[in-house]
Amino acid sequence: MSLLVLCEFKVRTDEAEFLRVARALASAAATEPGTLRYQWFVTQQPGHYSIIEEYVDADAAEAHNNHVDSLLREFFAVADLVSVSFFGELNAYLREWVSGREGIKLNKAL
Repeated sequence: MSLLVLCEFKVRTDEAEFLRVARALASAAATEPGTLRYQWFVTQQPGHYSIIEEYVDADAAEAHNNHVDSLLREFFAVADLVSVSFFGELNAYLREWVSGREGIKLNKAL
């Protein structure tokens, strides 16, 4: 079963820098065999963006985060995570990432 991740971010500082890094993340994700979808959206709230990420499984999501680690550090320097929803099974890496964070929703299939 695939893992679907929906996130919303708020730009903290420089929106141009946010967009540069978001585009770099999307470009990097396009080369990952376990990444099925990685698509950014502008929301109706100024300075807020959403992303839909879909991976073949939680291990592919972990591999993505490892692959783009330096870009994620740049990203979180200019943006705050507002919310994240996971649809599917998490592995140990993602369960650890989720622990202690606010605004996270875990959804399981029926």
